[in-house]
Amino acid sequence: MTITCAAMGYDCGYGVTGRDMDQILSGIKHHSLEFHGYSEEELNSPDVIERWKGEIRQSARPDAIRTPRDESDRDVKPH
Repeated sequence: MTITCAAMGYDCGYGVTGRDMDQILSGIKHHSLEFHGYSEEELNSPDVIERWKGEIRQSARPDAIRTPRDESDRDVKPH
């Protein structure tokens, strides 16, 4: 499984690959800390983790069955 920062709403070409959700989240946390300026507190926030999990699940769905979403109110801010 692979997810990119771009798929999560960031202007960044980085991608994380892993066998399961825990590996993917670990890679995202490390990258977010180093390159997007997240704090340890933000990285461990249940809200942030759930949002990331949702974005990972959504990006893994085939285009034909992805749930359309309104991007206008996304709370994704590059750090």
